[in-house]
Amino acid sequence: MNLFFRFFITFGLSTGLALAQQKDGVQIRCGASKGHGYFFQDDLTNPDGPNWSQDGISTGKIVLVRYGEEWDILFDDSVGASGYRQDGATVVPLISKGSLLSVGAFHSNYADVYTFDFVGRQVAWTSNKLGPIVPKVAVYQANCD
Repeated sequence: MNLFFRFFITFGLSTGLALAQQKDGVQIRCGASKGHGYFFQDDLTNPDGPNWSQDGISTGKIVLVRYGEEWDILFDDSVGASGYRQDGATVVPLISKGSLLSVGAFHSNYADVYTFDFVGRQVAWTSNKLGPIVPKVAVYQANCD
């Protein structure tokens, strides 16, 4: 396991006491995401890049789930329904303060970080992807139930 993942796993485990009050199961459900992405030049998918563009998942869904000490973020996007753990990503809580909780999902192709606001009922998240399809860095926001 590389140093990057070790840092986040160790740091994520250190937030366990602050998260001890969270119950198992669905923590929060969020809807469609809107935002902007920076799309890198790619001969196949973005030959005229790099460029900024509006980006989003108009029919998307984000669900934060806790299973004891394990966490996952389930999502629906243009590809279909899935989850980070199902995709082989490591999902860890990173930091929490008051009603805010940041959770990271780390994979060999991407690093996504979500900050959930349980009082304001929203999530802001970043996505850094080098594959498998479009290399981009993006920031999004979605409202939650």
